[in-house]
Amino acid sequence: MIPGEVKEFFSSQYGKSLLVKGQPGTGKTTFVFGILDEICPQGNCVYISPRIDKSSDYGNYPWIEGDFNNNEDFLRMLASRIKLIWDSCDTKPIIVVDSIDSLSIATTRSSDWESNKFELERLLFDFSRKVNADLIMITEQADVTSLDYLVDGVVFLEIAEISGRDIRKINLLKIRGVELSQSRYPFTLDSGHFRSFEPFTVSYPEQTQVPRPLSDPEENKISTGIPDFDEILTGGYQKGSFNLFEITSGVGDSFYSLLLPTFINHLKLGRGLLSMPTEGTSVETEKRMISPFTGDDHFQGQFVGFEIRDLKGRIPAYIEPFSGNIYKDMDIFHKAKNEILRQCGSPVLDYIGLDSMEYNYGWENIGSIIGQMASITKTTDNVVLAVTKYGQRISESVAHMATTHWKFENVDRTLVMYGVVPKTGIFVVQMEFVSGYPQVSLIPMK
Repeated sequence: MIPGEVKEFFSSQYGKSLLVKGQPGTGKTTFVFGILDEICPQGNCVYISPRIDKSSDYGNYPWIEGDFNNNEDFLRMLASRIKLIWDSCDTKPIIVVDSIDSLSIATTRSSDWESNKFELERLLFDFSRKVNADLIMITEQADVTSLDYLVDGVVFLEIAEISGRDIRKINLLKIRGVELSQSRYPFTLDSGHFRSFEPFTVSYPEQTQVPRPLSDPEENKISTGIPDFDEILTGGYQKGSFNLFEITSGVGDSFYSLLLPTFINHLKLGRGLLSMPTEGTSVETEKRMISPFTGDDHFQGQFVGFEIRDLKGRIPAYIEPFSGNIYKDMDIFHKAKNEILRQCGSPVLDYIGLDSMEYNYGWENIGSIIGQMASITKTTDNVVLAVTKYGQRISESVAHMATTHWKFENVDRTLVMYGVVPKTGIFVVQMEFVSGYPQVSLIPMK
């Protein structure tokens, strides 16, 4: 999937020229074939690459081959191929040069190929205009040249870094005639295909469905409800584990998309779920997000939420009110947990918003409480999912207690996550509801 702006750029009835720039290994050729997969269904393209073997996977597209002694010989051969395209279909041709640097070397016997490159660029640009063809040229020269001003569009591919992990980005430096919704997208070359990512959004369906639960992949683990995450964790969350999710600035509540399938799956398996929501989320909001995918019969009696409440108001049966005194509230929590264990058995899942705990009780008061919770959990079959947010003082002290530690970041409006413990690469988090319930995919950034 290429960025929508690039697809729109080539939708014009008139030929457009695009310059694709980037260092070696950034994915330029794969990106160009991603473009051809989108806009060249009728085989109306011509691919020119003196540096790539035609027998490779790229050889699926019409190819120009031959001994080009000079620019004129090359253009005559190109013109005959373009004429065949116009004679056989009514779709404008697409000319791909991969790369303009290697083609310049191939079309001159002189060591001064850079001078020839300037002339070749001009000839190709004028030719594509005359025959109304799209022109895509790849170059590994990252500096701005006269060609940047000549072409209609310029994109730059790069490999950036997040916490010592590589992440690929495509920068839309110039896309003439197209309104940019954003100028930069992360992308992956996973499975050898170019795939960029749109901004993360969640849109609940009007008609919801209750999914069939996923059984635990292994006896000593519980499923996350997400096959991709189960695979990353080699079977799911370890029983008796304390799992930390660290939310960085700009992520907001989108991280909840990774936890929602776990909550649904856990309840559908007849197990207990206890929740102290993060700041900005109420227990009632959690019920509205969870219960449509479990049914009330798997919510009532299996779910208990905790929050500081005014005892004078009406309190739903699934909420245990907290007072604001940490010691009294922890007694309330443990009594409720023992009752859930009595009714549902283990494993029980605890969801703890450490930001709300720090806000309500003070960071200096919750360190020992969280430490005890982590230690006790590791002697049981229960599982804790704890969330800490950007800027919390408790984050560093809690991290060393964690069985697993995951970070969420917003990269150009795309939600990504990666493991600190265990150390992993970066994954893009995507959620869809095509079957009427939340399904999360974790796509590796390769």
